[in-house]
Amino acid sequence: MTETILLVDDEPNILQGFKRHLRKDYQVELAVGGKEALKVIKEKGPFAIVVSDMQMPEMSGAELLRRVKDDYPSTVRVMLTGNADQNTAAVAVNEGQIFRFLNKPCPPDQLAKTLDSGLEHYRLITAEAELLNKTLAGSVRMLTQVLSLTMPELFGFTYQARQWAKLIAPRLGIGPAWEVEIAAMLMHVGFVALPRETIHAYLSDGSIGDEHQSLIDGTSQLAFDLISVVPRLENVAEIVRRQYDVPSDPTPQASRVLHAIADYQRFVRHQSSREVLERLKDKQTYDPYVVQALGNVITETRGRKAVGIDGLKDGMILHSGIQDNSGRLLLAAGMEVHQAMIQKLTILAQSATGVREPIEIQTTETDDSDMDESSVEVSHLLFEGV
Repeated sequence: MTETILLVDDEPNILQGFKRHLRKDYQVELAVGGKEALKVIKEKGPFAIVVSDMQMPEMSGAELLRRVKDDYPSTVRVMLTGNADQNTAAVAVNEGQIFRFLNKPCPPDQLAKTLDSGLEHYRLITAEAELLNKTLAGSVRMLTQVLSLTMPELFGFTYQARQWAKLIAPRLGIGPAWEVEIAAMLMHVGFVALPRETIHAYLSDGSIGDEHQSLIDGTSQLAFDLISVVPRLENVAEIVRRQYDVPSDPTPQASRVLHAIADYQRFVRHQSSREVLERLKDKQTYDPYVVQALGNVITETRGRKAVGIDGLKDGMILHSGIQDNSGRLLLAAGMEVHQAMIQKLTILAQSATGVREPIEIQTTETDDSDMDESSVEVSHLLFEGV
């Protein structure tokens, strides 16, 4: 809800009084108490500003604003209290990291000035975040597109991994979502230093071998070193670095998501979806909650249709890999279609090697008639002990 203000107090009359003074100039929502506020934020938020009374039964204003800060860091937080002692102020500032601290009773004009300042601050925060996210996401997308054209057997997984991570993260309460998405896109960036035979061993269904495994194990630290030098990607770098940790370690759940997605993508080259998800039920290696969420997401997003090269458009996702007429893989399943890819395929189609058509792409709506039996049954897998 863009630039809407949430007012929270345990006294409905006070809330109605504020609303009468503010409704002509601001979009205002009300919540009686902290618990109702959390419900309203979940249903109608996030809000530009949350103004909360300090002293409320069941949940204090400090606790409410702390939770708002954790879940919606861009929301500006303002505290109102009739108990203006130093300890109250310290608790509010330390726990909620508030923008302003106002004493009750608060004159309407003073509250209005605070809201104006808060909205200006909110606009600056969101504008910076939008610019940052677009710049980072655009740069990462360009990098992974280049890598996917040169090494489609590995980096062709990138967009699919990002799509799944984006859907899994909110289901498991993992955030910020953009960090999980970018981590999914960059989780194999350390593989750029690997020899081809090691990458082929990683993607095969056989034993990798100690020598290759040692090289693969080192890619997470290399990825960390490459990613962590980029401003604002320190957390992303840590998520990628920890992706091979076992669930018994205090591993970030976002890292466990990367681990499950990466192994699903390489195993499914050789087995059905159902067989791979059964394989991922090893609780010593994978987080069962993550695997369950991954299975559900795969089922919900899997549908396909066939098009020719001339039917490809930006943003489409390849359901199956694209091969030339000799069977050589040109582009891997899961890749996002973009103009450079379409141009490459158009040129190759006119060459001696050619391009096999039609090309299967994912559809946004699941069509049961287009799905194999294993994908239909994915959502019905049971994970004992979850």
